[in-house]
Amino acid sequence: MSPTPRRPSRRRILGAALAVPPALLLGAPTARADSWGSPVTVNSWNKINGRWTANNELQTYTPDCVWYEGSTLVIKAYNAGGGLYYSGRVESTALYGYGTYRFTANMPNGQGLLPAVWAAYLNPWLPEFDAAEIVGQNPNVVHQTSHDVNNVQQQFSRTNSSGWTNTYHTYSFSWFPDHIDFAVDGTITGTTWYSTPAGTGMHFIANIAVGGDWPGNPDSSTWATADGARYLKISSITHTPYYP
Repeated sequence: MSPTPRRPSRRRILGAALAVPPALLLGAPTARADSWGSPVTVNSWNKINGRWTANNELQTYTPDCVWYEGSTLVIKAYNAGGGLYYSGRVESTALYGYGTYRFTANMPNGQGLLPAVWAAYLNPWLPEFDAAEIVGQNPNVVHQTSHDVNNVQQQFSRTNSSGWTNTYHTYSFSWFPDHIDFAVDGTITGTTWYSTPAGTGMHFIANIAVGGDWPGNPDSSTWATADGARYLKISSITHTPYYP
């Protein structure tokens, strides 16, 4: 089966809030969201601040849409009216190497939304490994995708008749020198055989995209919630290193 059509690898935009580097750097035993800063704050992230138009997305990312509730990272997306949509996106200040990148996340649904937990090199952009992307109007399917340095993609999808959104699941990939294993709730969903250049690292990334080529644009049903917003919540982020 051909991979589900999806947007090209994302392009970086200008503008990020000031960040305090986390205490855990490349090669540290374990990186946990609740150890990135004391007390727990988003200051250990680069909080993106700026308009994003890649792949015809509609949102403007703002630090105001990112915060912590206890040890849970919260990202908000909403319609500000007049064709303006605001959302949140964070990128870890540190790079992490081979090992398992794991997100325990509660993803939102909604027409035209694309919540994602993933990782990328960022400078240059590729490679990129997506632990989970969910098209908001199709909450029963989660997509996991590898992008190599030439943006050659391999995508795996897993269906859940009860839906993946509005409840917590653990999405992960285990990155080794010659392959990447993707998993959901500890069950492997697929393997990409791919040799990555030595010394490459990844930033943890989480965001909600609004509109664009893949999910299409939102409509009134997207914001039919008590407060007119949708939320991505991440209760745990860990990196378990692998040393070749």
